[in-house]
Amino acid sequence: MGMADTLVLDLSNRPIGFVSWQRAVKMYWEDRAEIVKEDPHVFLHSPSIEMNMPRVIKAKNYVVKRLKLSVPFSRRNIALRDNSECQYCGKFLHSHEYTLDHVIPRSKGGLSTWLNLVLCCIKCNKLKNNHTLAESGMTLRKKPMEPKATDPRYNFKLHIKKLRPEWKEWADGGWLYWNVELDR
Repeated sequence: MGMADTLVLDLSNRPIGFVSWQRAVKMYWEDRAEIVKEDPHVFLHSPSIEMNMPRVIKAKNYVVKRLKLSVPFSRRNIALRDNSECQYCGKFLHSHEYTLDHVIPRSKGGLSTWLNLVLCCIKCNKLKNNHTLAESGMTLRKKPMEPKATDPRYNFKLHIKKLRPEWKEWADGGWLYWNVELDR
């Protein structure tokens, strides 16, 4: 059994993370969580307890504070935001083809921010060179925006290798589904 045996939900039933089954049992016995789903095939027993293994728990007194959530500013997340497409010509790019362009070049005061960096192909990056959009005559396909933390594409902290059957109702097309690591 791995480290991420038990899905943890907040009070609003939103997935917030994973804990080992041992931690899930401890949280349950300390009355810090309630068990939502159990594994009917795995029975835990010790001198003091007998129970099925918890697979989904709801943490008591825990709500994600949405105001503090932000998407990590990373090359990978810029590529995700831009759908792996050059923001000038629209060409789909593979990761080895990624380059980032400062819409307002750094030499002209442009900063490395969500609103000023876009994914682009090598050809368009060379064509635009060190110019503004007006100087280069190029246009963006869409205006760069800072992604919302609620967008499921941006949560890479959990490293989910396999969806457990007990997590199904949180996985179908939702947050968990988009965060499972793909087979290579």
